[in-house]
Amino acid sequence: MWKQFFRQKPILIISRCSISSLSNDLIRKRIIPYVDKTNYVNELSQTLPKLESYRRAAILLPIYYNEKTNRVEILVLQRSDKVRSHTGMIVFPGGICDLTDRDVIHTAQREAEEEIGLKSEHYSILGCLPPTIDSRAVVVTPVIALLHSPKFTDYCLAVDEIINAFYVDLEQFLYKKNNHKILDVGDHFVTHHFHIDKYHIWGITAYELITLATIVFQQLPEFPFFRHGVHFDLNRLSEQLKMHFQLYVSYEKKAELELQLNKIGGLK
Repeated sequence: MWKQFFRQKPILIISRCSISSLSNDLIRKRIIPYVDKTNYVNELSQTLPKLESYRRAAILLPIYYNEKTNRVEILVLQRSDKVRSHTGMIVFPGGICDLTDRDVIHTAQREAEEEIGLKSEHYSILGCLPPTIDSRAVVVTPVIALLHSPKFTDYCLAVDEIINAFYVDLEQFLYKKNNHKILDVGDHFVTHHFHIDKYHIWGITAYELITLATIVFQQLPEFPFFRHGVHFDLNRLSEQLKMHFQLYVSYEKKAELELQLNKIGGLK
């Protein structure tokens, strides 16, 4: 299965599209078909029991359509240099699931309110994308939220964890320019790195930004998303993400992979 996945013929890149017709309704309609309605982690646990032992986490992907600028923006945070994990990184609101959380959506909502004061009344939940996994072997579920107007900027930062919150333009994560780099990790994986203004955006944050931009704009990135030159396919994007997740979970040299990911994280 993996050989077939990584030997796909590269898909032709779609030229830059016009975003003149975007709206909240259109964004919602484009995202909904990619929402994971099957709870893939639980489904995969039936064939990969070791998944049950993995810790679970959730992140909130807060999208804002700016009618004044006709741009799609997404809210991200900068972690403090004093925290133990993901030190100084650009991240989405989110964290480890608590036993008292109803589900991963509740986890993402709770963490967003705790970290920056973003309450559920400020957005509508559209659903979850297929899961991914971080270098600590934590299963992470992305939860997509469509922010209401007016634009949320009344940040109440948990200063012991978060030192900044800001919006980034989503469309830029489809293009190479001079700020994008792909680094190989092991035999089957890559990490995407963007240098935007003074920020280094990489890891799961870059992974989800590229994925979300591909879905919202219905446009393929100018670069391959996966290892071995494999591009996204809009018709089977959800399947590709699930296969990529399963490959990571099945990867036998996890310790080696984690070491390489940590080394890459130190690159500036």
